[in-house]
Amino acid sequence: MQLTALTQKSALPAIMLLVVIVITTALRSRLAPYAIEVADTPFLGTTLALILAVITHLITGFVEGKVQLRSGLSKGYNTLSIPLYGLLACGIAFSPNALTSAAASLCFALAMHLILRSLHQTDERDSLFFASFLLGTMVLLTPPSIVLVGVIPLVFIILALSLRQLVLMIVGYITPLFAASYIVWYRGGEFWDLARNLFSHLATPQMESLQQLPYLAIAMIVGIVAILIWGAIYSTIRPDKMLMLARVRRSMHLFVWLLLLTLSMVFIPSCNLSILAIVAIPATTLLSFIFSLLPSNHSTIAYWVLLLLFVIHLFVA
Repeated sequence: MQLTALTQKSALPAIMLLVVIVITTALRSRLAPYAIEVADTPFLGTTLALILAVITHLITGFVEGKVQLRSGLSKGYNTLSIPLYGLLACGIAFSPNALTSAAASLCFALAMHLILRSLHQTDERDSLFFASFLLGTMVLLTPPSIVLVGVIPLVFIILALSLRQLVLMIVGYITPLFAASYIVWYRGGEFWDLARNLFSHLATPQMESLQQLPYLAIAMIVGIVAILIWGAIYSTIRPDKMLMLARVRRSMHLFVWLLLLTLSMVFIPSCNLSILAIVAIPATTLLSFIFSLLPSNHSTIAYWVLLLLFVIHLFVA
């Protein structure tokens, strides 16, 4: 079966596959959690929180599909990023802090969707403000995402924004943090309590169990990295015509740097499984881009291998 026959050109199979992936991983995490998930936090969230997290992940998958199309990193209409998001965000491990993880991922996806408007409209302002507002909100949900403040200079340089747009992004980023600090002060605390608690949380080690990552989760990660590397090599040996477009190159460079930036969260002591859903945003976009560049037989094999590893991983820790 060709890759295009499954999810690349049709939205319905892609959405159905996303639903299956997210729901099965959520159920598996509740019925038979992996050791690394139990080590991340021994307390299971409520059933309502789990249901809301599943719905949020599904919405994020749809938004990721829009991000893929708006980025220009696909040849025509392509919905492959929708199920790939589910594989990367939930398939490797499902964060016990399911709702906050899903909410942070949705904020990141929406932020990138707004930022990418600047690829087409150089005078974009409101979308950049609200995108950076969402990035600032992510810090309140998942403190290790504070490294994503680096998105602002990245976007400024790669998308050639004006100084006015840069200032708008900086103001947008600090607005939710300032508002939260004001609320703390209004309720009787110190204005700087939030900042102190935030940095205290960042310095507190939480993920001490990376060695407990299941072997098949490691196999999935290795497979994803191998596909990314092979895509980079193949595009160098046989450059595609679409890479000659300046807009496509800017978008590709942006997502490569975003992937590296999100991966840097691993070096923060308070890093936990919540970062998987955040890393999934740029990783999904790049992976979908590579699948569209590779010959059909290569992408089909790689795609089915990832799906097979996911299915086995569901039942074997």
